Amino acid sequence: MKGFTQTILIITALYSSSLYGQTTGIITGIIADSSTSESLLGVTIACGEIQRTSDYIEGKYELELSAGEHEIQFSYLGYATLTKKVIISGGKTVVMNISMLEESTLLEQATVTSSKFKKPLGEVTVSLAIISSDLLENTNASSVNQALEKVPGVNTMGDQVTIRGGSGFAQGTGSRVLILMDDMPAMQADAGLPNWRDLPTENIQQMEVLKGAASALYGSSAMNGVINIRTALPTKKPYTKVSLFGTLYGDPKDSKNKWWTGANMPFEMGLQLAHRRKIGKFDVVLGSNLFYNQSFMQGFRYVDPNAANPVLDTNSASQGYDHKARITVNARYRHSENLIFSLNTNINMGSQNSYMFHSRVRPPYGPDLGLYETDFEPAPKGQNFRMTIDPAVTYFDKWSDRHRFQFRYFYIDNNNEGNQSNSSNQFYGEYQFMRRFEKLGGLEIVAGAVGSTILSSSEVYSNETYQHTNFAAYLQLDKKFFKRLNLSFGMRYELNSTKYPDSIHYTLTFNGQPLPNGDKHVNLTDTIEHKPVFRAGISYKIGLATFIRASWGQGYRFPTVLEKFISTKAGGISIAPNPGLVSETGWSAEIGIKQGFKIGKWQGFIDLAGFWTEYENMMEFQASREINSQFFNLPIAFQVQNIGNTRITGLDLSIAGEGNIGPVKISLLAGYTFLNPQYKNFEDSLVQLDIQTFSTTTENILKYRNRHTIKFDAQATFKGISAGFTFQYLSFMEGIDKFLDGEQDPLIFPLTQNPYTKVHYFREEHKSGTFILNARVAYQIAKFVKISVLINNLLNDEFAIQPGKLEAPRNFAMRADFTF
Repeated sequence: MKGFTQTILIITALYSSSLYGQTTGIITGIIADSSTSESLLGVTIACGEIQRTSDYIEGKYELELSAGEHEIQFSYLGYATLTKKVIISGGKTVVMNISMLEESTLLEQATVTSSKFKKPLGEVTVSLAIISSDLLENTNASSVNQALEKVPGVNTMGDQVTIRGGSGFAQGTGSRVLILMDDMPAMQADAGLPNWRDLPTENIQQMEVLKGAASALYGSSAMNGVINIRTALPTKKPYTKVSLFGTLYGDPKDSKNKWWTGANMPFEMGLQLAHRRKIGKFDVVLGSNLFYNQSFMQGFRYVDPNAANPVLDTNSASQGYDHKARITVNARYRHSENLIFSLNTNINMGSQNSYMFHSRVRPPYGPDLGLYETDFEPAPKGQNFRMTIDPAVTYFDKWSDRHRFQFRYFYIDNNNEGNQSNSSNQFYGEYQFMRRFEKLGGLEIVAGAVGSTILSSSEVYSNETYQHTNFAAYLQLDKKFFKRLNLSFGMRYELNSTKYPDSIHYTLTFNGQPLPNGDKHVNLTDTIEHKPVFRAGISYKIGLATFIRASWGQGYRFPTVLEKFISTKAGGISIAPNPGLVSETGWSAEIGIKQGFKIGKWQGFIDLAGFWTEYENMMEFQASREINSQFFNLPIAFQVQNIGNTRITGLDLSIAGEGNIGPVKISLLAGYTFLNPQYKNFEDSLVQLDIQTFSTTTENILKYRNRHTIKFDAQATFKGISAGFTFQYLSFMEGIDKFLDGEQDPLIFPLTQNPYTKVHYFREEHKSGTFILNARVAYQIAKFVKISVLINNLLNDEFAIQPGKLEAPRNFAMRADFTF
């Protein structure tokens, strides 16, 4: 009887299951990008109360629904929400593949820099700006730094980029802003700075600028922020674009500053090519760039630089130039939907003869040179070759966790005149792990480990070889609560070690002559240093398009090989090494609000942030009080020094918008930044820095900062014709090196005559600040041809963003883009 009962129960269960299967059905499929055919992971699929995500490796989704008609909604960050109707039959499976189209408002633009996961711009917990590829093309930006100048809160000076006044000016030294290219550091190994023309502007999809300390996720160089350059991927249809551009320079406002005629006319021209295509499972991205510049700057050499009173040879004119060639090849092989191999290569070569400053000397102390001429040595003249090879493997496991192994070999060979050649090799490796825990309410985890070794040798490093090794581990957690609150926490542990030679030797000179007791020998000891850094952030959506945020993050930067050991001369002064240089640390905090708005079909946002940054043992390039005190406190030697503790506070306002107002498409990027950069204990800093030699002002302000900056870029497009303009205002830079300004400059003038240099008088005439106005117009002749005409420095003002070096006079550029 018992067995009979069990049999009946089993039959009943099977029958009930069969009946249930007849009342439900399954819908399944693959969700992919409509343009690239790439599968999309994490798409939200909703049908009534049922909600799933495409968490399968290949972008697959699956829903079990009751028989009948249903409406299913597919939504994904950065894509237009898609709604589909489907009829489900009991016991049947419906296959419905979905193609989603990229589309988003400005606040919904997908960003990855703040956490490596895709996040809408409105929800990130830090200040973050996005530069589209259109802005690079529209403004004829032949290098990345030219586009960065349009971003509120970001300034470039020489090869340096600074965010919210985090750095001053020091040619060739390390940066507090990390440049990334497709998640890989793009900084020169020994100097810790970017080479802007190495970066492929022809294949950039977008650039993300993170403002504030990001050391917890990205390491030492990200103390002041991150600029993440994301290159474009191939689409289903092959893409080819060829761009030709050229620039001619007009006459300066003051005709006395024009030195060029005929064959010496300054100009630049270039050619760039981009090609992207899919070949089966292969994705190929090719890029190349040729750039030729004949500069508006001209330099002279001294007849005998080792003479006691060297005389300038006005017959030794040498025009500045910059010639570059670059090729990039990025290849990706999708072995399967969960295993991807990639290999990116970038090869750059070129030669240059560039000048850092215009002439300082005025008659009767020297020849009457114009402001586009110089008696400084070039910085430095020579040839260079740089190459990166970046292999990587990305693997998605069965839980859709992402594992990425990426590596780099970076080789540099700079063959420069004046005993300034250098070479370096860098070996870099990183493992990244990313996982989203749906069962924990969408908790996102990013973790990883990094290791790198740099081998550097150079004539400017006392002809010695240095080895720097870095190891780090990091973790970041991001969690969203109640669909409004976003929390973020991160930490990183850094270990830096450097192997030095037993000792170094260098010689101090004055106007080319070795100084008495100027031979220096310094004994060195290998160093090892380790330190943790932390960050935290919060954002809250208080309205339909209103977000408030706050963040705090620690920063930590280890000195580069160049900053500690450079030994050379420039403009009659010695650049001395400083083996005692120690790491700088600090923190950055901000509180901000982002408000979206919409006017008809035109939409945008306003972002206002207050920020507070503090540095301990901040590193800056300046006169060495310790060395100069041995030579009657004359500015004989400069070096990178720890200048003490500093504090930078201020406000950063940004406005961005795009869309149509009537039939006209309008794009806008504008902002205002206020800085208050100070020494925390100014009087102690005066003792350390020696107020008589280090700055042109006795006010408590850090050198090479503009307190007020205004930026505005707008463009209107109607029926294939577009017109735009760029306006920038930079307030007067109060503090610069006295050596450059020239008051009582013992390098050139007797102390008793109390003369001033050209730099000083130029600054006196421009205390109202710097105004820059550029204009442009373009015409889309056909679907595949666009011609652009640009006028830069429209008002032909004489201005210097970097003190002592005039920017170009009014110039006219033409660009032709051919897209196939």
